Amino acid sequence: MDILNKTQIVIDLIEANMLEVNYEMIAKVTGIPIGLYQRIFTYICDISLAAYIRKRKLTIAAKMILLDKRNITDVAFECGYENSSSFTRAFKELFLVPPAMITEEIYKEQAYQPISLTDNDTYYVLKGRKIMADIVKLEYEVTEDKLLIGVCNKDYGVTTNELWNVFFGQQLDKKLAELEEKQIAMEDCIGLGYMTDFISDTGLGDTYIIGKYFEVGTPIPAGMAGKIIKGGMIVRAQVRGKNLDEIINNSYILISSMVEKNGYIIDSDFYWIENYTVSRYCDAVERGDSQVILDWEMPCRKG
Repeated sequence: MDILNKTQIVIDLIEANMLEVNYEMIAKVTGIPIGLYQRIFTYICDISLAAYIRKRKLTIAAKMILLDKRNITDVAFECGYENSSSFTRAFKELFLVPPAMITEEIYKEQAYQPISLTDNDTYYVLKGRKIMADIVKLEYEVTEDKLLIGVCNKDYGVTTNELWNVFFGQQLDKKLAELEEKQIAMEDCIGLGYMTDFISDTGLGDTYIIGKYFEVGTPIPAGMAGKIIKGGMIVRAQVRGKNLDEIINNSYILISSMVEKNGYIIDSDFYWIENYTVSRYCDAVERGDSQVILDWEMPCRKG
């Protein structure tokens, strides 16, 4: 079941239990960490999961008040608002009038209806948007344990983008070059980006490490972090797009959909690793090519 079908199921679940949305159930249905899924939902539906739920709750609230003649304060509490004042503020944002002034005409014009997703064999059309990235190559491999040595955003208190500046600006990449004899399959790579702990839809991941692969047991230089990447089945993919943001936003959707078509699923013990190659990414950026390719690794298993 691909990510669009899963998202439609999530929407249906939300609609069936709008007043008591279960985020744990959403994570279970999708098999994706809830923070990462919230980000995917935002990109697919052009609205955050929280905003979607809020607007749908307010639409249901308006219907309760308008058609069922329910007491406004009771409706506010039932919809999860602590008091009628906060409910009224939220209600006015959507309907442009306070709850007591809602009419059938205003309801018809401003009500936020359930999202329905459309699937197309070539690309996904979501609220008028096409997913412009595509998979160039995809293969499966069983790997051994590896040691990722690099810099972690938590140690430097910076964003993921700023961490790349730390990595190169402080010449930490050259520190890793001193351990070159212990490196594993890094001949065409300037650096890896390891990401996990997706806790919100506002960023990529709570933990981000930039570095390279080494043999397990390699000494970790001072000021750097080490992370054992457990061996097992992984999917390797090359995703092409017009820029990095386009690729980042679409890769999970594209890769997970293709993996499932091949009889696999992305592992629930999830991470992703971006591989910035010289030949497919860096050189293309330097030349100003219209498209670049980013390599990916994600853990997977037979479905």
